[in-house]
Amino acid sequence: MTKTEITQNRMKQSLLAARSLVFPDRPDPAKSRRIAEGRLVASCFIALAVFITIGVRIVTLATATEAASVSPVPLAGTTERGQILDRRGRLMATNLPMTVLHADPSEIMDVTEAALQLAPLIAHHDEASLTRLLQKDARYVELDRKLTPERHAAILGLGIPGINFRDGMLRAYPRGNAAAHILGQVDTQNHGIAGVEKSMEAQLLAGNDVTLSIDIGMQAILAKEISSQINDFEAIGGAGVLLDIRSGEILAMVSLPDFNPNHLGKISADARFNRATKGLYEMGSTFKVLNTAIALETGAVRMGQTYDVAKPLRVARFTINDFHVYKRPLNISEILVYSSNIGSAKMAEAIGPQTQRLFMEKLGLLDHLPLELPEIGRPLTPRQWKRIETMTVSYGHGISISPVHLASAVGAASGDGLWVTPTLLKRQTGDNPIKTRVFSAETTRNVRSMMRLVVSHPDGTGNFAEAPGYMVGGKTGTAEKILGNGYDKKANLATFVATFPVHDPRYVLAVMVDEPKGQKKSYGYATGGWVAAPAVKRIVEQAAPLLGILPVDEESPEIRQKLRVDLQIGEEKKTLATF
Repeated sequence: MTKTEITQNRMKQSLLAARSLVFPDRPDPAKSRRIAEGRLVASCFIALAVFITIGVRIVTLATATEAASVSPVPLAGTTERGQILDRRGRLMATNLPMTVLHADPSEIMDVTEAALQLAPLIAHHDEASLTRLLQKDARYVELDRKLTPERHAAILGLGIPGINFRDGMLRAYPRGNAAAHILGQVDTQNHGIAGVEKSMEAQLLAGNDVTLSIDIGMQAILAKEISSQINDFEAIGGAGVLLDIRSGEILAMVSLPDFNPNHLGKISADARFNRATKGLYEMGSTFKVLNTAIALETGAVRMGQTYDVAKPLRVARFTINDFHVYKRPLNISEILVYSSNIGSAKMAEAIGPQTQRLFMEKLGLLDHLPLELPEIGRPLTPRQWKRIETMTVSYGHGISISPVHLASAVGAASGDGLWVTPTLLKRQTGDNPIKTRVFSAETTRNVRSMMRLVVSHPDGTGNFAEAPGYMVGGKTGTAEKILGNGYDKKANLATFVATFPVHDPRYVLAVMVDEPKGQKKSYGYATGGWVAAPAVKRIVEQAAPLLGILPVDEESPEIRQKLRVDLQIGEEKKTLATF
């Protein structure tokens, strides 16, 4: 081929190539469709993979957020906490569903603005406190536990990122202050921190209900009448216990001032303190009931025996006096009715230290009571138990106990002679409470007869406790409060302990008023007879009918034969013919 031909061929090929670039060949339709389908399938797989990745990430973040929100505040188990009921099945503590408001500070974009919007909807926080909470270095901060549906909706409507809600359970006490010291409270995690809520924690957490021995009606009566005396005598507090002698069940127990367990953060230390079980006090002359019973039971004295009480009794550096001076010997009944310290001390000396201490132990007065509360006081007893201690203990000085201790001990001395373990739980059929024989039937009959005279006899110290027809027997007690190593002359405890009906003993009622002040109507006195006895009268008159106790004719033979009517009271030594 010549050079000219070669050149022409090259030019022809260049022209063809240039034409193919400008005017490409028509594509094959089948091939194009296969390419398009392949690209579409690939795109679908890519899109699906992207959506799956996004979904997994969303789930992961949601799970992580929920875990971060809930894990710092675990609930007290998944079972709903058991309810607390009174002896008649009336609700005293229960559970209510609630909404908890909490925040994740790491998700709050504008802390200042969030605090500004939330403050009007959260009662116990202002902007400043909310700002501090929302700035915390934490994933969970609780803002409110009791959201109403209205506030829940309002906060939800704000749409603030990082503000979250969760379901919770609120412990509620529908009776308010009633039996607050018995019930106690739970913390924010629904764990018991006081009272029966704490002592019965395991049973309640397992979802089991607890039925108390308390009657909420009796509880209200005690609280009202003791509160009335506190107000009338400008006292700082008080306590009361109503005890079933036979079963040991506490039907009512009051400590004032009290509190509303629904408002945990608003309870003062004084209101939280349980004067009925934790408070320890010298109960004064109420101990003379026990001293008389011990003296008779041991044979240290006999009915009708007399003691000279005309002069103060001096023992070492101590002097024992009486409130009134009696220039003649007093018999056993008169010593109790007139409340003679000197006569009681001489009776105790005849008993002896070891025997007296042994009986105090049998009556549960030397140790904690096995009561279903964590707030239990252990009595303060003499370091050494010698002659002077024996004498002062006989009239309630030198030994400090709680009102529940007093009620259970007097229950044995004025009941059937058995000391029964007290309880705040309702006894069930077949229950066998621990009972200890302390006194004989003859001893308790004599003691009850004398206790009746304390109330019914004109010279008795407890006349203001008389509730006609209900046969109240009792004993007053007035003691100066301990101050350091001595006593506060300006601060008394006024006490009255009663048994009713005294001819057929069923219940013991102890009332104590803390630091009453003498009033014009009491002629300046703030003693047990003036302060505590009137409350006992009103309580018995209201409670007895509810307990099935009806008024009786005190002169009937059936009543008279159950008590001694031959006790001699007064200078003329006349036999008492009536109660």
